[in-house]
Amino acid sequence: MLEFMFVYRGGIVPDDQVEQNVSDLWKWLNNLKEKGYEKFRFAGNGLKIVSQYSVNDYSGDVFGVSIIEAESLEEAISLTTDWPELQYGGRIEIVRALGD
Repeated sequence: MLEFMFVYRGGIVPDDQVEQNVSDLWKWLNNLKEKGYEKFRFAGNGLKIVSQYSVNDYSGDVFGVSIIEAESLEEAISLTTDWPELQYGGRIEIVRALGD
């Protein structure tokens, strides 16, 4: 098995769809976990950006990450096709763990 990190970046969800979208996102994530793909999840809001020169407020669109185990990059990609946030312009960045 290979390990991948999914970085979730939000789209622009219409106000009248936010509640349903959040519900759909949690169902989607829980399905990944139930099927044995998701090994770790962190969801939250960015607070700070730290650099060599400063600490600033976070203003980006990352709202979570998952560590996924899959047989290949192609399989990992296939897990994202029904991610609810896609329809609102969201995206998932997939990073493969070094050493796999």
